[in-house]
Amino acid sequence: MTKSAAQTITCRDTTWLVSDARDRALTDEEKAALAQHVAVCSLCQGASAQFDMMFRQLKRYLAGADEESSK
Repeated sequence: MTKSAAQTITCRDTTWLVSDARDRALTDEEKAALAQHVAVCSLCQGASAQFDMMFRQLKRYLAGADEESSK
């Protein structure tokens, strides 16, 4: 992400950051911009809750797949 923390990020930017966070550690600047946007955007608050649920379910599914493959 090339925007500075002083710049407001968009809903699209938040989606990319959430996705990126699955593959790499976000910078402090990115984390702050993401948190700031989600705090004021009701659409991204809903999307954040959906991402959280999806990632928890994916983690549970993959943990079950690992248990099955070790049998």
